[in-house]
Amino acid sequence: MKKFINFALILAVVAFFAGCSFAEVAKIDDLKSSKVGVQNASIGESLIREMMKDSQDNIFVYEDVAALVEALKAGQVDAVIMDEAPARFFTANEEGIKILPEALNSTYYAIAVKKGNKELLNSVNKALREIKEEGTLSAIISKYIHVEEPDPAAIDFNQDAKGGKLWVGCSATFPPYEVRTSKGFAGIDVELCAAIAKKLDKELIMVDYRFGILPEALETGRIDMICSAFVISEERAAIMDFSDPYDADQQVVLILAK
Repeated sequence: MKKFINFALILAVVAFFAGCSFAEVAKIDDLKSSKVGVQNASIGESLIREMMKDSQDNIFVYEDVAALVEALKAGQVDAVIMDEAPARFFTANEEGIKILPEALNSTYYAIAVKKGNKELLNSVNKALREIKEEGTLSAIISKYIHVEEPDPAAIDFNQDAKGGKLWVGCSATFPPYEVRTSKGFAGIDVELCAAIAKKLDKELIMVDYRFGILPEALETGRIDMICSAFVISEERAAIMDFSDPYDADQQVVLILAK
């Protein structure tokens, strides 16, 4: 009986390590021969699929960035791709992970509206310009660099505004840009949209979707705009219109710290 138990234990250990990945990732080029995790429908996924054309089976897709970090720590992937801000958030709050010095690319975040909705786009751009000039945007970004527990109650959603409602889609699993707590939504994008809604005399209504669903929600009219650390790309610009950029971004690689 004892031998049987020992044999079963060995099989379990072998099975566990067979599902783990231990390739060394020290530079961007190493990703081509590694198991890489990405968020579904993200710019990171597009970049890595282009880079790993001949090894698509080594790309593993997850629905949110927290799941990416858990997969990395569990050894299911060798590296994960995500935006710099959440990567820095996780490295500050999770032990045993680090960011590669070299970034995959640099781009910008912007707000997306339905293709051809020039009236809303112009209004949002005007509000954005004012928010930048007043210093409100830089203050919001600076705040969330240091805040540990965002307080949704401190955000003015301009409730019962005379101009109606502004429905904004996000994927609220992306700190520090958007998170959903037991008290509601908070984050850089949430406060930015609250400031825009106030400029437009509208009540802000945040709606939480899986990231990959956001373009469909915009196209079908379930939301007025997307504000979810949404990167400008040619592919997206073909099916929706983008506001002026409001923040810079780069895709970075997270690996285990050894």
